[in-house]
Amino acid sequence: MRLRRGVPCAVLAACLTGCGGVDGGVHVEGPAMTTIPWTGPVYITDWYGRAWQRPEEIDPTMRLSLSRLTWRDWGSSRARATGVATDDTCVSGCPDGNENPPSYRVDVVLSDPVRRGDVSFYSHASLTPVHPPAPFWARYANDTDLVVPDA
Repeated sequence: MRLRRGVPCAVLAACLTGCGGVDGGVHVEGPAMTTIPWTGPVYITDWYGRAWQRPEEIDPTMRLSLSRLTWRDWGSSRARATGVATDDTCVSGCPDGNENPPSYRVDVVLSDPVRRGDVSFYSHASLTPVHPPAPFWARYANDTDLVVPDA
């Protein structure tokens, strides 16, 4: 028995129009869904790529370390802390040798969290001297992008 070419097309057309096809379009009821704010853990990565939450000390860049950090608002869009910034590379000459590199008190603001999977990472740090002005060796560390893991 030989089938005609038009038979499969007719069966397909009948199925699309009568076999579970949408009758009259989609009907939507109720208000649209609202965005649910995401509230997962937030981290900062150090110069070596390790992730930390509320670190007491951290090396955010190769030249600078932060210590004695006291955090406020961790996990929000802007985490704030007070602590001490230290010249790890002795750009200032380290008058006492490497035993006591120069440091100064700072206010730290981490911002611009970037989501990666189920967590976020702060991507920007700003340092402001508690007692201005900042030392000359810190002028390029006052506003810096932080390392964020790849997606």
